[in-house]
Amino acid sequence: MFPFTRYAFFTLARDAGFAALAGLTMMVAASGYEAAIAFKVGATVALAFCLLLLCRSYFLTDERFRRSEAWRGLHPDERPAGDHGREVARRQMEELMLQFAKAAAGIAGILFSSALISTVGTIAQAGN
Repeated sequence: MFPFTRYAFFTLARDAGFAALAGLTMMVAASGYEAAIAFKVGATVALAFCLLLLCRSYFLTDERFRRSEAWRGLHPDERPAGDHGREVARRQMEELMLQFAKAAAGIAGILFSSALISTVGTIAQAGN
């Protein structure tokens, strides 16, 4: 089971890296206006990635799992054997997706909080 879990983890980590790169690029593009807007854009991208992972894990049937990159990317001798092995691997994939979704939701919360703090700081400076 170890080769599949490792491959699935790095597949999801690569997807998260691409989402982070897109979010950072959009944050840099929006930072010229105001820091709060940049934080909101980054949080929205992180939240969208979280929701995408939640949908993928919810609709992960056995057929879709066998068509996934994590399953097809391994050689047949590296895949878990039998129906039980495939079911355990599918559950592990769901669990990994939910862990990555949880991390993305946490990042979105931090970025939304940063936007709120930045807005409060801007309002406080304007009042002085």
